[in-house]
Amino acid sequence: MSTNTATAQDVIAHLQASWGDAIVTDATELDYFSTDVYSQGQPLLAVLRPNDTQQLAEAVRQLTAAGVAVVPRGGGMSYTGGYIAAQQPAVLVDTGALDRIVEINLEDAYVVVEAGVTWRALKEALDAKGVRTPYFGPMSGSHATVGGGMSQGAIFHGSARYGCSADVVLGLQVVTANGEILTTGSAAAANTSPFFRWYGPDLTGLFLGDCGLLGIKTRIVLKLIPRHAHIDYLSWQFTSPDALFGALGELARHGLASETAAFDPSLTAIRMRRASLSSDVKALTNVIKKGGLISGLKLAVKGRDIVDQQQFSLHITLEGDSAAEVADRVARARKLVDGLGQGVEPSIPKMMAANPFAAWNSMLGPQGERWAPVHAIVPHSKSVAVFNALQELFAREQATMEAHGIFIGTLMSSVGAQSVVIEPCIYWPDSHNAFHVRTVDADHRERIGCPGENLPARAAADTLKRQIADVMRAHGAANLQLGKFYDYRAGRDPAALAVLDAVKAQLDPKGLMNPGVLSR
Repeated sequence: MSTNTATAQDVIAHLQASWGDAIVTDATELDYFSTDVYSQGQPLLAVLRPNDTQQLAEAVRQLTAAGVAVVPRGGGMSYTGGYIAAQQPAVLVDTGALDRIVEINLEDAYVVVEAGVTWRALKEALDAKGVRTPYFGPMSGSHATVGGGMSQGAIFHGSARYGCSADVVLGLQVVTANGEILTTGSAAAANTSPFFRWYGPDLTGLFLGDCGLLGIKTRIVLKLIPRHAHIDYLSWQFTSPDALFGALGELARHGLASETAAFDPSLTAIRMRRASLSSDVKALTNVIKKGGLISGLKLAVKGRDIVDQQQFSLHITLEGDSAAEVADRVARARKLVDGLGQGVEPSIPKMMAANPFAAWNSMLGPQGERWAPVHAIVPHSKSVAVFNALQELFAREQATMEAHGIFIGTLMSSVGAQSVVIEPCIYWPDSHNAFHVRTVDADHRERIGCPGENLPARAAADTLKRQIADVMRAHGAANLQLGKFYDYRAGRDPAALAVLDAVKAQLDPKGLMNPGVLSR
């Protein structure tokens, strides 16, 4: 559809008159907002920073009427093009100013938050009340928002036991491309509160993992549970991927761990090349606060060197409501896994629990390299086959990788009882983009340096990234953070696609809500 750029500019000017500084048109800011962790999108007309749902809905109505694409953004931690513009003219909606925790209802066990609330801010507010959400955020939760986690899908903290971000949702408020405000769950009915999701057909599920295809989430209702009062940690190392995945499967089926994180030898080596734990004062201080001086001293002395860099390693947290419950979980976990691997000092899970949202600096490698993860979600029965297929790909591409200074380390984790995440992380020498410069701590970037622009390595990494995704898809993998990278539509049931396309046409007849996402 052709668009009238002058009309689009008129709408921006009209919004600026009423929104003031909440409409951003500065060139430097637009460059930053058009960039994610991995790539650069089409230039933006403006960035909207709404602080009110009605205000946003009216702006979206005017923009789409003028033929302007509207792209929602959470905390910006996407690496799959989830919020970068695929066409022009386009306006980005930064939900960061929608940052209120609206209601914490302890009696009915739910919390209502606006989409721009970060997972860290939510955790801090709930900690003070003695409660938590079952899943409570990704490792990037200092920056990543609840709304972004609902749109892109997110895992890690609590995922081994309680599942992914979508598993804790009771209802949503969404602004559609037509400027309508849509409510899902029990709150959509008259005289009800948002306490129950399953009131008729699950409309909430349509908007979870949609990457902003169907609308802009402005409020989210999440389940609450009491905080577990007791925690312990275990780590093992393994000589083979078969043993590692066997251990992950056993722990998952028995529901013992709250979080699991496993590293292949390459990723362990990458971690070792970063600054040592003993020099990270903040991390050490947090461990001492959480686990006591003795735990902190052990961490300072042993650090990460307790793990053999030639072996696979697995690190877990185990939580319970009493010391006896946690002790039982620890004993059962050891019984299941000790025959598969060798127990080691659990320094790494202690550090991860004490610093749950400390991952933003990890988007650059130990010498300033660029970073791009690609992940597969597979059933336990396919995990070894998928891992081995990826190793075969890396072996075939070894010469190209060496020529361009590319290296790969793989992170693995479990999500609920049924699935494993396998996430190869690509590192290559290249310049840092506007997102890295704004997000990664300045002192950290100074310490690790910047390799400088390397277009051949960037192109080789991009090709490898797509090869990895192809291997995963060939093995029947599912994906979170689909964005504009993963091929959502290839081979999908035509009847299911027809339903999705009909919903899209109803909510967004001009196709202007985040065009290009989910392969559309």
